[in-house]
Amino acid sequence: MQSSELSDLLAPYLVPPTQPRHRLFHGRGKTVPALEWLTIDCFAPVLVATVFRAQDEAILQALESCLATALMGLGCDTLVVQHRYDGKAENVLVCGELPESPLAKEDGLVYKLDFQRGQNLGFFADMAQGRRWIRERAEGKKVLNLFSFTCSFSVAALAGGAESVVNIDLSDPALRLGQQNHGLNGFEGAKVHYLPHNIFRSWKKLHSLGRYDIIVIDPPSAQKGSFMVEKDYPTLLKRLHKLLAPQAEILACVNAPWLDYGWLETCLEENLPGAERVRRLPGAPGFDEVGEPALKTVHYHYRRPAELDS
Repeated sequence: MQSSELSDLLAPYLVPPTQPRHRLFHGRGKTVPALEWLTIDCFAPVLVATVFRAQDEAILQALESCLATALMGLGCDTLVVQHRYDGKAENVLVCGELPESPLAKEDGLVYKLDFQRGQNLGFFADMAQGRRWIRERAEGKKVLNLFSFTCSFSVAALAGGAESVVNIDLSDPALRLGQQNHGLNGFEGAKVHYLPHNIFRSWKKLHSLGRYDIIVIDPPSAQKGSFMVEKDYPTLLKRLHKLLAPQAEILACVNAPWLDYGWLETCLEENLPGAERVRRLPGAPGFDEVGEPALKTVHYHYRRPAELDS
C-alpha cells in the first residue's frame, strides 16, 4: 500500500460524525480490506488509532501524519497510536498532551480512560447499545453485572433508576476504576457492591445479595485460569436460575469472532430453561461489519419454570 492510498481510504472517515459515536473507522469489520489492521476512535480531545498488525515504517508515518492533520476538525488536539500485536500492547503518544483525566462521554454519562492499562483503555465503545438497553429498563430493578470490568453497565443502570447493582469481576483494579466512574457520575451514595471475586466461587455471596431482576453476562472470551467461553458459558447458565427473580431480563453477550449468534442462542436454549429470546441488539454506531459482528448481544426474558418452584 502506498502512503497516498492510505490517506485516500481514510479521508471519508476522518470527518465529524453525523451522530454521536466513538468509532470513526472499524477496519476489523472488513469493510475496507486493505485496512483490516486498523481502528480509529475519538475520545475528544484524544484521537486513538489501534494497529493490530506490524506495518512498514513508511505506512506508520503516513498514518500518523494523516491523523495529526485531521485532529482539529475532529475536535481533538492529541493523538495516541496503540500497537497491539505480537502479544503486546503499547500506547504511543504521537502529539499533543493527554488530559489529566481523559474521559469517554456517552449519553450524558462519562467513563474514565486509562492509557496506562495497555490493551484496554477501560471502556468498550462497541457496547453502547447494551448500556442504552439497561438504562431504558433499570428503573426500580435489582441488577447483577457479571464480569463487570470497569462497571459501565452499572453506571448506565443507575442512570436509569436502578434500585441496586452488584458488580463482580476478578480484576480489583478494574473495579476500582469502576468506583471512580460511579463517582464521576454522581453515584457515590448509590446502593452498589463491588466484588473482586471469581464468579464460580461466589454463588453463595451473590445469592445472599438477592434475586436479580436484570442480569448482564458479558464475559471475556478466553481468560486462562478464569473463563474459557465454550467451556464455562454453559456451566454459568446452568446455575443462573438460582440468582434470577421469577421474571427477569437477561443481556447475554459474547465477544468471540469464531462463535456466531447460533452458538450463543443454542447455548441459552440448552442450558437455561425459562429463557426466551426477545431480540438481538444492533451494533454500536461506527462498528460496520461485512458479516456477523465479533460482539453478539441478545436480550432474553426469563420466566422461572414451574418445576423449579416445586
